[in-house]
Amino acid sequence: MTSPLSDLEGQWAGTPHVVGTPPVDVTATPGSNTFHDLSCRCLPNQPCWPSADTWQTFSAAVGGRLIATTPPARACHNPFYDSTKCWEIQKGYFEDSWRQLQPGAMTYTNWETYQGEGCLGTSNFLSPPCRQGAVPLFTVNASTATDIQETVRFAAKHNLRLVIKNTGHDMLGRSTAPNSLSLWVHHRKKMEVVDAFVPKGAPQDTKGEPAVLVESGVQFEELNTVLHEHNRIVVGGSSSTVGAAGGYCTGGGNGVLSKLHGLCVDNVLQYTIVTADGELRVANAYQNQDLFWALRGGGPGTFGVVVEAVMRTHPALKNIIKAQVTIVSLFGTAMDKIMREFLAHHNQWGKEGWSGYAFNVHKIVHILKINYYLPDGDLAQSQASIEAFVRYARSFLGVIILQNSVESLPSYLDAVPTILDVPIKKSGVNFFMGSRLAPQTMFESSTGVDALAAAIKEAQRDVEGVKALASIMLMFIAGGQVSQGNSQDTSVLPAWRSALMVPAVTLQWNDDVSYQDQLEIQRALTKAVSRLRAITPGSGSYLNEADPNEPDWQDSFFGANYPRLRQIKHKYDPQGIFICRKCVGSEDWDDDLMCPRRQSP
Repeated sequence: MTSPLSDLEGQWAGTPHVVGTPPVDVTATPGSNTFHDLSCRCLPNQPCWPSADTWQTFSAAVGGRLIATTPPARACHNPFYDSTKCWEIQKGYFEDSWRQLQPGAMTYTNWETYQGEGCLGTSNFLSPPCRQGAVPLFTVNASTATDIQETVRFAAKHNLRLVIKNTGHDMLGRSTAPNSLSLWVHHRKKMEVVDAFVPKGAPQDTKGEPAVLVESGVQFEELNTVLHEHNRIVVGGSSSTVGAAGGYCTGGGNGVLSKLHGLCVDNVLQYTIVTADGELRVANAYQNQDLFWALRGGGPGTFGVVVEAVMRTHPALKNIIKAQVTIVSLFGTAMDKIMREFLAHHNQWGKEGWSGYAFNVHKIVHILKINYYLPDGDLAQSQASIEAFVRYARSFLGVIILQNSVESLPSYLDAVPTILDVPIKKSGVNFFMGSRLAPQTMFESSTGVDALAAAIKEAQRDVEGVKALASIMLMFIAGGQVSQGNSQDTSVLPAWRSALMVPAVTLQWNDDVSYQDQLEIQRALTKAVSRLRAITPGSGSYLNEADPNEPDWQDSFFGANYPRLRQIKHKYDPQGIFICRKCVGSEDWDDDLMCPRRQSP
């Protein structure tokens, strides 16, 4: 929900509600020059906070598009209750289409809270107190590059915590923060398909290639539809509501087309961004090459604000095979053997070109749900390949094959809505996950398959006792063309180039789970993912789908690329204007990312 700027004085001036105010170190107060000129971010209860007049002037500079942001479910809570507005909230609360139009909403609602306090709207609507939580205090609904520049400069001048958001689909909560100013780029929807794109600064004889220019608010459902009309495709996310130009790709970016065409970072030809000094910069293979390298894998919200990305396009598929299998077992011992056999098939399936997602859930019964895809595949061969595994699963007593469908779809656009076809809510819920890249070599021997099957079983046990719905998610989206990239061209975690699968642990819980139980959920997740870490030394995690408490995250997310990424971060953002959770340079800040950590002389 939003409030007009005229509410500003009553809402934030005079007696602001300050969330999670960090203890201010006297050696690092706002405006000081300690810690290499880094200082604590300004808070609403401090003299450095902009006055109401200052906010009004800034709003005029961004075309009146400054919003005093309130939690999305605020109208369902006393003393703000409004029956009409609350009914609209209830209708849209679990829908991406509604949440992404609310400047303060996240896909996963736990990131709207701070230390258990917030304003969630799915249960006990009238009784819980409504707190600002981690919802930003102000939002700029940026429509132009100038809006973005003005916002970055304003945040830097007034030493404000700045966050960047398109859809809010971030599993580490990097697009929101308490007491922050949000730069919301969701309505920047321009797309342009070009036949022969040549990067700026390239030699005159450089041959162009098919590409698409997308502004920072474009989502894959919009992009896929436009490209379908031009008989083209791009590497995109499994969720079609994810943004195309921002955090998805700067964090690596993968999907069911990755085996065929690589990661998203392998297909970006140019970025236009606003850096921490407020300047508009073009980064590609011919200018600002270090920045271009960092943006292709160095993570979201770190080196600047993406204004526009240019992505390589590929010819449309002739067809795509969709295999959907659902196996239910009454007995855990049978499912353990089925899971082990399932993992063993992936070496061959990888060679055949299959990719997709599988989910293993234990809730009264044991369920394995498989959604796999084969671009330009032969239907008869595909059916035979999948049936060999299904036949094995069917042989067990107490096992039911609820679904066993292998069919040919005419286009990638037809396949996209089915990729995450699972019977659980995917938006407006509390959600954590942690992942680990499993190398190709693990699937080439029975020893490796046994180790992975055992680790998955141990991880399941680690999360059995918490107050959350637990699942093992297997992302079969590496290998093939993903293996062809290198760290000279991109900064994405090098372990991607030898991986075949990304196993993950996911946890989803209700709003009425206490904060202490939520902390236990976090601890259980980290322990469960440690089982996967233990059998994959030298590998890492997919930073966009990682444990928010990932230990040794610099190595796990970036590997050997981290020292260079840190140097580039300091070059383009020495004041830490762009700081986010477990992002390059964030170790220099406290846990709330509001004050620089005390450093030794």
